[in-house]
Amino acid sequence: MLADPEVGPTLDGAIVATSHASHFQVGMALLKEGVHRRSMAEAIEKEQGGSDSVVDAGKKRSRPQSIHRALHILMEKPMTCSVDEALEMSKMSMTYPEGAFVINHTASYRPQTFVAKEIISSGQLGEIRHITATMNGGLMWLFDDKKNESWVSKTSWQKGEDSKTPMNGNGYAWGQLAHILAWIYAVLGADDVAVPKKVFCTMTHAPNTGADISLAAVITCSDGITFSISGTALLPGSQYADPPIGKRINVEIFGMEGCLLWGGDDRIPETGKLELRRSAPGKKEDGQSEFPCSQGDAANELKDGFYFEDGVQDGKGPGSMKVFLDACNSSAAKSLAFESEESTAILVDESEPKPLANDSLIGLRTVQIIDAMYKSSISGNAVDVQ
Repeated sequence: MLADPEVGPTLDGAIVATSHASHFQVGMALLKEGVHRRSMAEAIEKEQGGSDSVVDAGKKRSRPQSIHRALHILMEKPMTCSVDEALEMSKMSMTYPEGAFVINHTASYRPQTFVAKEIISSGQLGEIRHITATMNGGLMWLFDDKKNESWVSKTSWQKGEDSKTPMNGNGYAWGQLAHILAWIYAVLGADDVAVPKKVFCTMTHAPNTGADISLAAVITCSDGITFSISGTALLPGSQYADPPIGKRINVEIFGMEGCLLWGGDDRIPETGKLELRRSAPGKKEDGQSEFPCSQGDAANELKDGFYFEDGVQDGKGPGSMKVFLDACNSSAAKSLAFESEESTAILVDESEPKPLANDSLIGLRTVQIIDAMYKSSISGNAVDVQ
């Protein structure tokens, strides 16, 4: 598609929903295409004298150097199942900030997630010291069905043809804990918080397929944060049953000045709210519950309650898809504004460009931890995170 002379140059974005073993190959090809477009634009601009503005119909439109049709990516989770590949793709995406790199962790794009991230980034919890998380779902129908053995068994993914390093298993960790790990690192925000250093994990496996269906892990972080995570597919019921049975999810993040609590049944919003508790020894407000999505401006803009994975099929889809489409539309608008000789109506203000989404570090942390979980379970020891 990229090589097609008619289709390739007009492509604003691509959705990568291929097999996980091919994510790296496809993702890197797209990132390299974006860098190539930028290089070509730089060469053309240099040849034309390096002008940093365009004057059309008496209107001057200031813009940064090397405007080009950026290429954006929406990639299914996990971004890859190889730490080597995740490291390389993350580094590559950081060299191409003109393109959005969105990973389809739909819970990370819920409005409540952005509220939680703002609470942490504004220092309301103080220095983060402890994280605990659980995610339990009714998924034995998926992970212990012999019909799915070809992709969920302990050995089915150990020799990925397109992967630099083989997987050490496949099941609940890759399929489900990727969501909750991504949410945690999305709200933590800073790239130097809770950097995983070692992981100790135990797992149990399905009797028919050998897929991992239960696990408990302790993650040692370089900044001293204590971090534990567990989950199981053994919750009775199914999200596709009638009535559907939701997943039970809980995340608690503790800092020196407060904690953030987020949990409930993802099929019943009334079972949970984003909760903030502040540490104020000797004062009345010490330990009192606050619900930031029910107060102030947030109360007018958000539906309060527990909302995690977003499976909306209407309109533009879940938040991850909306962010991707907005980036593609922005790219197309710039192309029209700066490449079309006839268009004078589209003016693009780049005086304060909004940073595009880049989930590559979140994706990397997720892959690093899950990969170490499998290695630890096999060895019976704590293992270093690659």
